[in-house]
Amino acid sequence: MEALLNQKINDWLETLKKIRGLSENTLISYKNDFDKFICFLNQHLSSEVTVQELKKLSKSDFRSFLSDQRNKNINSTSIARVISSLKSFFNFLLDEGDIEDSVIFTIKTPKLKKSLPRPINSELAIQTINNAVEIEKIKWVGLRNKSILLLLYGCGLRISEALNLNFSDLSDREHLVIKGKGNKERIVPIMNYIKKNIDLYVENCPKQFEPNDPLFVGKRFGRLSPRIIQYALEKIRQNLSLPETATPHALRHSFATHLLESGGDLRTIQELLGHSSLSTTQKYTKVETGRLYEAYTKAHPLAKK
Repeated sequence: MEALLNQKINDWLETLKKIRGLSENTLISYKNDFDKFICFLNQHLSSEVTVQELKKLSKSDFRSFLSDQRNKNINSTSIARVISSLKSFFNFLLDEGDIEDSVIFTIKTPKLKKSLPRPINSELAIQTINNAVEIEKIKWVGLRNKSILLLLYGCGLRISEALNLNFSDLSDREHLVIKGKGNKERIVPIMNYIKKNIDLYVENCPKQFEPNDPLFVGKRFGRLSPRIIQYALEKIRQNLSLPETATPHALRHSFATHLLESGGDLRTIQELLGHSSLSTTQKYTKVETGRLYEAYTKAHPLAKK
């Protein structure tokens, strides 16, 4: 890859980080998507990819790349993200004056099926969390995993938000200040039960925590990778014969659904989840349409006519 193109990619990612406040995980995904595109072009064009070459790309070049992705059994969701990544980069080149236009902007993203969240029922959610301790040979590792799952189910955190917590974030014992997508902060109450379990993990962990240390650490005491928790949940699923839909994100869905079932206000749930739009939160109501209709017909005066 030419030095100029490499510099443009780095500048693009830095802009996404500073201006749009994208997380490191999102930036890595964007970078990986673009690397796949460059790797394809190297073979497709049989020459080194340069900024000048990118200017000349035709619609058939982009379609050949997307066809190559489909032939590798890349799903529609991933292809839609790849197209979004490419459009973002070419839009950056446009803003920088490096190109005047690109046919990438005429490429349509594949239509995606709108999937409803699949929450775990409350009994299974609690059983899943408790099993996190039972399946681990090392006590503090099990307590760590349980604490993380409690934050997902008990506070509605994303797994990345839980793992980005530092030890000093526990200084206020009534709530957590969470930095979510786009670096937007929100306040999330934390129950005594969750606090006690985190305290128990900290007491049993062989590490001596300093304020700026990551709260959840691996066996070498570095910040924990999401893959470790995903793998732990895979083991729990096998142990309890749970469906594959029992994922870390399903616990967050369950947090919202179970609050709604208990009469929680949709606006409050929106704040707790850190959704910028109420429409994003409203998908949770579709899960409980039957319950809402039953409550409506029982309570509304016109339903008694």
